[in-house]
Amino acid sequence: MNSIDSITIAAAGWGLLVLRLTLALILWPHGAQKVLGWFGGAGWDGTYRTFTEKMGIPPFLTKVAMLTEFCAPICLALGLFTRVAALGVMIMMIVAMTKHLKNGYFANWSGKKAGEGIEFHVLYAGAALALLLTGPGPWSIDAWFMNIVHAIFG
Repeated sequence: MNSIDSITIAAAGWGLLVLRLTLALILWPHGAQKVLGWFGGAGWDGTYRTFTEKMGIPPFLTKVAMLTEFCAPICLALGLFTRVAALGVMIMMIVAMTKHLKNGYFANWSGKKAGEGIEFHVLYAGAALALLLTGPGPWSIDAWFMNIVHAIFG
């Protein structure tokens, strides 16, 4: 392997780390709003009532969505169960798109629409898909664990 290949491979690893951390940093506060009531959120009970009573989401799926939005970003940041976490985020964003599609594509920057469009959900789903396809990269607990598995089992 020549030095350019080494640099490219190293840069790709750092790029995946940046992607994981950025996605986690954007998503986790929203999960903390829903689960813990932080950052002005409704907390577990308030979010649960809103999702089940006002939005008509089944109770089990409400719990799965809330826990996914809280736990998946932590896993992404650590590079732990990265592909599973990315799949969860992707599914969550696809569901969110179905709820927000009626508001169009664009975010509600002007405050003139009834709600947010789907553009950021598309971005988050695309980032999650990229991690699902590539994996976490070398700077992750997943990679560390796989190195141990390969050392033991060959």
